Amino acid sequence: MSGEGNGKTLREVSASGSHYNIGVSLGKQCKDQALRMQKMLKASVEQTPGMTLEKALAHTNLTLPLTKEAYPEFVEEVEGYADGTGIGFDLVYASLCDRPFGRGKGCTDIAVNSQWTKDDVVFAAHNEDLEPFHYPDLCITRVTPKDEPGFIAVTYGGIYPTVGMNAAGISLTGNALVQNDSRLGLPKVVPVRKVLSAKGLYDALTWSMPPSRGQSYNNIICDQNGEIYSMEGSATAFDALYGHEGYLVHTNHYLSPRMWRFEDDLHTRMSSIIRYNRASKLFKRHLGQVDLGTFKEVFSDHVGYPESICRHPDPRLGGQDQTMTLFSAVFDLTRKALWVCAGNPCEGEYRKIEL
Repeated sequence: MSGEGNGKTLREVSASGSHYNIGVSLGKQCKDQALRMQKMLKASVEQTPGMTLEKALAHTNLTLPLTKEAYPEFVEEVEGYADGTGIGFDLVYASLCDRPFGRGKGCTDIAVNSQWTKDDVVFAAHNEDLEPFHYPDLCITRVTPKDEPGFIAVTYGGIYPTVGMNAAGISLTGNALVQNDSRLGLPKVVPVRKVLSAKGLYDALTWSMPPSRGQSYNNIICDQNGEIYSMEGSATAFDALYGHEGYLVHTNHYLSPRMWRFEDDLHTRMSSIIRYNRASKLFKRHLGQVDLGTFKEVFSDHVGYPESICRHPDPRLGGQDQTMTLFSAVFDLTRKALWVCAGNPCEGEYRKIEL
């Protein structure tokens, strides 16, 4: 277990071998989390007027041919995961494709290359903000496929990566965007997982924006050379924002003027706007001397509390609408290490985990 200064821990799991065997191993280690994910899926379906579980599974399965075409190895992992947990494939696949995350709950991301860091390293950093009840489903997951670069990631249920870094020096971080052109298409998890299998920047960028996608995260992709890209996507368009100044900050609204028309409702993004400007302001103060302490300071900031960079539950909202920072992660792409803080970084400490 990964212990932190605030007493919170993150489970650590690992798997290697064929994609199917990786899935089986992760499923056995994370069965309790998989069962919770299944319950959340069923609860989400029950809250949707006119929807039944059978209809939801049938709808999700329409995307399966796209997933098999885009990344068949991931389907093998999900098949193994289903067998390892004892839960049917359809339920596991649906719980991964239709994760019942809140709309625009938000995260804060910073990436910086070696020209601005104290020890000449490349960092990709992330605060993960979501409903507090998702915290027990988090894992630090190490995966070593026999035919792809190994990677370390923070995942939900051991199999849904939210941020990660692989042995080829490619990192995947990013944040949720709420777009107005969503459609039936490739689930968002597939590009995220596939990027972690990339051996180089070209494949990572290409795989992050498959034409058949139904929605998209803002996938932030960095490599150990200090190349930094924010792939702002929707279902039907994207813009590749490059870290021209040697660093990049992003939250949960579109920054590219080309993508503004895909913003679902900017009026609901006030937290994102505050976090983006605040993180940019605080981070610029450290340019040339950026180190782990820089991210601890920025990611612990409470301006705009409770909807701040370090987010805390808002007592004015109901349980389903609450948001908090579940973890904070800093990837050192130069030295292939992950620094992770379980829970709010204002309360905890970062622990180093080697790739």
